[in-house]
Order: sequence, then C-alpha cells, then structure tokens
Amino acid sequence: MESSGVRKFFERHWEKMILWTILIGLFYLLRPFFAVIFGTFLIAYVARNVVQWLVKTLNLNYRLATVLFFISFLAVVIAAGIWIGPKLVMESNKIFSEFADDNTGQTNEKINRFAENIVKQIIGEEKGKIFIGSEEYTNMLESLKAESSKTLKSWMPHVFSSLLTVIKLGWTITVVLLLSTLFSFMIVMDWQKIAGKMKELENSRIRTFYLGAAPHLQAFARVFGKALQAQAIIAICNTILTAIGLWYFQVPNIALLSTIVLICGFIPILGTFMSSIPILIFGIQDGGLDLVLKLIVFVAAIHAFEAYVLNPRITGEALRAHPLLILVLLLVCERFFGIWGMIVGVPLGFYLISVLSTKDEEHQPEPVHKKP
Repeated sequence: MESSGVRKFFERHWEKMILWTILIGLFYLLRPFFAVIFGTFLIAYVARNVVQWLVKTLNLNYRLATVLFFISFLAVVIAAGIWIGPKLVMESNKIFSEFADDNTGQTNEKINRFAENIVKQIIGEEKGKIFIGSEEYTNMLESLKAESSKTLKSWMPHVFSSLLTVIKLGWTITVVLLLSTLFSFMIVMDWQKIAGKMKELENSRIRTFYLGAAPHLQAFARVFGKALQAQAIIAICNTILTAIGLWYFQVPNIALLSTIVLICGFIPILGTFMSSIPILIFGIQDGGLDLVLKLIVFVAAIHAFEAYVLNPRITGEALRAHPLLILVLLLVCERFFGIWGMIVGVPLGFYLISVLSTKDEEHQPEPVHKKP
C-alpha cells in the first residue's frame, strides 16, 4: 500500500520534481553572478514600479519616464559616491595607519589612557587614582603592553590583507553597480518586448518546462521584490538614524560605520549584531564604557523602532515570521550560497513555505498565459 502510494506520488509529480531540481541546480551554478543578478533585480523592480507610477500619475510616455528615472538614479548614486567615497578612503587610511604605526611611545600612551579610563569608570575617580599608582597596576599594565605589542605585530599581515580585500570589494561594488544599472535599464526600457518574447516560449519545444516554471518564478519574483524593497527602505532609514546618532555622540568614522550599517541592513536579525559590533568597538576606543553604554541604548532604540514601527508598516504580515525560523533560513542558505544566501534565503523560504502549506487548489501561482 505504502509503496504503491509513493509510486503514484512520483508518477503524478515527477515532472515538477525534475523541474525544481533543475531550477535549484541552476540557482547553485549561478552563485558567482549573484551580485549582478541581485543588483539588476532590485533596481529593475524599483524602477518598474516608479516608472509605472510616473506614467499613471503624470501621464508621461513610458520610455521618457524610464529615462528620467535612471538619470535621477545615476545622479543620486554619483552624488553619494562623491560625498561618501573620499570620507571612506580617509577613515580607512586612518584606521590602517593606527594599526601600522610603529611608534611604541604613542601606542603605550594610548594603552595607558585607555586603561586609566576603564579603571576610573569601574571603581570611581578617587579609588582609581590610588589603584593606578600601585605596583600591582604597573606590573599588570606592563604585561598588557607586551601582549598588545605582540598581538599588533601578529595582526599586521591580516591588516594588509584586509586592506587589499576592502579595495577589491570597493572596485567590485562599483563594477556590479554599473552593470546592474545597465542591465536593469535595458530590461525596463524594453519590458513589453521581453515579456512578449517570454510568452512565445509557451508554444516552443520547452513548453512543459516553461508552463511549470514561469508561474512559480513570477510569484517568487513578486515576493522577493517586495521583500528587497521593504528591506532596502528599512536599511536606509536605519542608516540615516544611525549616522545622526553617531554624529551626536561624536563617534569617529561615521561614513565607514554608516556604510556597514547599510550593507548589513539587508540581512535580517544577524545584520543587527554584525553592524553593532564595529560601532561599539570604536565607541569604547574613543569614549570608554560610558559611551559604549549610551551606544548600546541608542542601537537598541533604533532596532526597537525598526521592529515595532517600520517592519509592520513596510513589510506587512506576508513577510513577517518568527525570529527562529528566520535564523534557520539564514544559516541553511548561508551554508549553500554564502553571503548572498543570507539575503535571498528569507524571501525564498517564505515562498516555499507558503507553497507547501497551501492546498493545490488554493493560492496557486497565476497562469502565465490564459488560453482563449
């Protein structure tokens, strides 16, 4: 009985199983191009919605609206690059020079000042002065200086390697952004022609594959587009609020930290912790424990605002789930697809769960082309 039931299941669904195996395999093979695919999809999705809004609201020609959008988009990107780029370079060079500084006197002075601030904040000003003048404190500090010197020397190769990685990453982001903008412009500009050519596949030799894959890909594209658009809005809001807070608390390297917050903003939950660690490190280095405690409260307030105000208004109920489910999706997708899996995994998981948890006759993907 059981074997015949399994056989009937495979006989009924073997085409879908082969189809999804091929799609997942293609998705895995396209990993090296995820950056361009991700950028093209995000820009094209936003551009398509904005262009349609311009056409309906201002009664503009579709192609004219497309050109106006991409000119405005490039102007904003170039202006942001001109303003933020030099600051990122200066702040990165400053951090690198601090690590690469061989002046032992300056290093020891920084350690002395850092240790004294921590001691005074923990046990108080008066007791701190007494403890700082003791022999135990002097011996402990000398041991700390020796270990710090060894650690800094051992970190130097990693610092140089990290600097090269940052330079390569900056160049990669620039190239990916240019390619994504070009591809998305071509897609949005010729949207009707591309859609018409895709529908012609319904009568081609790959008709079975097209009819099985296209509805699901369209449905997933809608879910994925909404998720990315919502996450982008939330990431931008978090970045602006964080930059204002860092400026208010006079934390150094605002441009660098804000860029980290923006990038990590596309990773749900884990991005919160990933972006908070550098902020706290620079905070304790610049202002001690007192500033760190203020920054912890500030970061917690921002993410509470995100969780209870922005998320419900922007993402909606369809893209909200238990944090445990999100963490599981992030870990599984990161294991197979790297950092891009952490970005794509959550909307992909939401879509698969919605497909598996509904009946066949309910919530089916919309047909690609209705027959007359």
